[in-house]
Amino acid sequence: MTLGLFHYQLLSDILEQIHYIYDETELSNTVLAQLSKALNTEGGTIFSLIDEKKITPLASYGTDVNELKKVEFEYGKGVVGWVAQYVQPVKVDNPKSDTRFMCKADGETGFKTKSIIASPILSKGKIIGIIEFLNKKNSSFTVADLELISMIGREIGIAFENVKLIKRIEESRTYLKSIVNGLNAGLIVVNKDDTVPIINPRAAQILKIKANQIEDNKQELKELFKQSPELFALLGNICSESKTIPRGQMKIQINNSEMILGYSTVPIQNEKGEYSGMTFLFQNITGYINKQTQK
Repeated sequence: MTLGLFHYQLLSDILEQIHYIYDETELSNTVLAQLSKALNTEGGTIFSLIDEKKITPLASYGTDVNELKKVEFEYGKGVVGWVAQYVQPVKVDNPKSDTRFMCKADGETGFKTKSIIASPILSKGKIIGIIEFLNKKNSSFTVADLELISMIGREIGIAFENVKLIKRIEESRTYLKSIVNGLNAGLIVVNKDDTVPIINPRAAQILKIKANQIEDNKQELKELFKQSPELFALLGNICSESKTIPRGQMKIQINNSEMILGYSTVPIQNEKGEYSGMTFLFQNITGYINKQTQK
């Protein structure tokens, strides 16, 4: 059955929102509320399928999700379990006469199920959840309603994968940031276009750079180190030569104070093995050098 204008407009409205929501529960609640109101249903639920066997309510509309979580939804049992097992959408007009229907959820929540549509939530062809709506008010669910939530199920699956990817990226970024910020040495990363995406707090402390100078992304190398021409020249030469320096040493001027830096450099390569920038790891060794000279 081809979707009508109403269903296409509803699908379009939901798609405009779900790929810009980066939390699974918020995304689920948004979809359930909008679809339940538009389809005029008494309730709806999105379930997650964990390890292909464990079915858990993620969000619910019309019923407290915490009450639903007290119910054991079993793989292969009940309407939701049937969808999980056979990965097919289903429309049930008279649950009491359908052998797939189990009334455990009604008994736990006090809800009276009169009609059901449910569809798998898919990601890369694999079921990761189920979306279900109950009791269309004043009418019966249509095949177009079922086709709509089947389409939504596929789109939610993509959105869920995007959420997981963004979370993994954020976790990796947080982990990397904690390592970089915890270094006892200064760290500067210079891109091949002479911009500086990373300069850690220790580097800012050694070079006496103000916090507001390192908050903006991709500061230009020349602008960031204009107070120290020697350092700018050193970093420029290192980047142009793009080679590893295990141990280097140089004198620079910072705010009219002379400083000796001990440093090492390592080129950065992209996934194709092409040069994309340079890491510059350094420490202020002025005190150490002066002590060695006095001996």
